[in-house]
Amino acid sequence: MSKKSIEEIYKEIGKRIISARKAKNMSQENLASESNIDRSHIGFIEQGRRKPTISTLYKIAESLDISIEQLFKGL
Repeated sequence: MSKKSIEEIYKEIGKRIISARKAKNMSQENLASESNIDRSHIGFIEQGRRKPTISTLYKIAESLDISIEQLFKGL
């Protein structure tokens, strides 16, 4: 297994957030409202362009009804 760069890890976390959000038929706006995070920040996180804190990822995971472990599993 090759070691991933930090940028690749954040991009993968973003993809996992998108997948979970779409599985719940949520828009970025809905997720932003539920997690109390600005919509543009959600967009940047999903694109892997921002490095969110653990507390931000926790809020997102909680709003998506997933565990924070699901965002990191296998990384």
